[in-house]
Amino acid sequence: MTMGLRDGSLPKIASRLWGLVVCAAAGGLCESCSTRPVTFGPDGSVGGGSPVDAEVFAITLPEGGRCGPATTTADPRLPAGDSGVWTDGDGGGSDDGGTEWAGAGSDGVDDGGAWTDSDAVGSDDGGAEEYSPVRPLGIGYPDGDNPLPAHIAYLTFDDGPSDWTNDFLDILRSHGIQATFFVTAMQLKGPLGLDGTYVDEYGQTEIYRDLVKRELDEGHVVGNHTVNHPDLAGIDAQQIESELDENELLINVALLRAGSTPQVLSLFRPPFGSPWFQGQVVPADPASAQAVAAQRIVTHGLNVMWTIDSTDSLDWAQGESYSRTIMQTPTPGAPTFEAKEARIVQAVLGDSSVAQGAGIIVLMHDTHDTTLDVLPQLIEGLIGAGYSFDTIEHYAEWRWNRPSIDLTPGPGLYQACLADRDWGCASFGVTVGTDRSREVCGRMWTAYQALGGAAVLGAPTAAPIQSLTTGIVSQAFEHAVVELHPENPAPCNIVAISQ
Repeated sequence: MTMGLRDGSLPKIASRLWGLVVCAAAGGLCESCSTRPVTFGPDGSVGGGSPVDAEVFAITLPEGGRCGPATTTADPRLPAGDSGVWTDGDGGGSDDGGTEWAGAGSDGVDDGGAWTDSDAVGSDDGGAEEYSPVRPLGIGYPDGDNPLPAHIAYLTFDDGPSDWTNDFLDILRSHGIQATFFVTAMQLKGPLGLDGTYVDEYGQTEIYRDLVKRELDEGHVVGNHTVNHPDLAGIDAQQIESELDENELLINVALLRAGSTPQVLSLFRPPFGSPWFQGQVVPADPASAQAVAAQRIVTHGLNVMWTIDSTDSLDWAQGESYSRTIMQTPTPGAPTFEAKEARIVQAVLGDSSVAQGAGIIVLMHDTHDTTLDVLPQLIEGLIGAGYSFDTIEHYAEWRWNRPSIDLTPGPGLYQACLADRDWGCASFGVTVGTDRSREVCGRMWTAYQALGGAAVLGAPTAAPIQSLTTGIVSQAFEHAVVELHPENPAPCNIVAISQ
């Protein structure tokens, strides 16, 4: 049995590898919890150079516990044409010949076969019309249908944490506002990433990972923004997958080092909003670029864009920087610091949707000190216009009546016969959407599939829960409890514990 987290403690094993070996008691089978070490290249990107020093946080595997497989043939993230892929041609949710899901049909009986459209239960409300394989479930698409509650502002901040993030958090706390932070583990933080440090205005050394912990401690929501902030239109599917997976892993390891608990990152924002908004790369075939990105995003989380761009990331103004000690070179033709501040205020408060009192998602960056300086003015201006504030996670619950972790597509991917809130769920013996204890959804559904589905685990017997002590999300099934461990590399990011 390995040292573990299940009792709430945070034992650490110093190592140069993220991986560790876990021996399952059942059958004496030993499995590696990491298929490879996390390494960083000379430019700070993941995947090159020598492994970095890192602490590994082990998980407890009681008798009968086992990690998930390193790969699975019934994996919806595989490219079209591979065995077991879930393709649009299958109606968005049928298994075309890989490992079958021994799932329950509409009557809740294990039919021993693959999930098909005929197994799905639900109402035909046209919920899938807005989305497609090139536009995964999300919010804020350009020219999209973006239902938002009136007079609610969702403030979002990308690219941090930075030297300014503590000051952003101070302002938000002083106004009693919770926001959503889309975090990158490496970009603009130096070679140590979230383990890097800076010196604040009081001469105190701060660690970036502690800022992510503070965000969560103060009620903000943290989302995934990739490790290195690449334009997704310029990288391939495997690289996109790596950017999302490695970022979630590095953020969670950083949270544990900071004394926090793991968090499944089920909200995602693509850098630059690309390939739906124009980024740094102009794809030859935009629809193809969107389909490649969408294939990876849908298995990780909601795709979150914006309805108002503050314009703070368009340039670096004169005297503006992401760091207290490194002066950023101004963009050619950049405005003065004061002119950029005025532009940001106008872009947000002068937007026509604010005058109309419409719900808004505001794109900002906690890496820009111009934004920091005008944030109080933006908040007070929105309050004066009748706005209150909330997080994107609460938006997901408002719109879909489910937490975002349930909404990453499962068997009902893009099925027009199902409400979009139910795409991520398979139900057992009940109508989908009526009894959460009889459903397996979203990220848990992906883990359920990888661990053998109903043939191995049986049907769900309780709704998912998140431990207040460890932060681990788990769900009980007839034959095992499945836990999600985003602080561990695959395959030990999912664990089955025999009942």
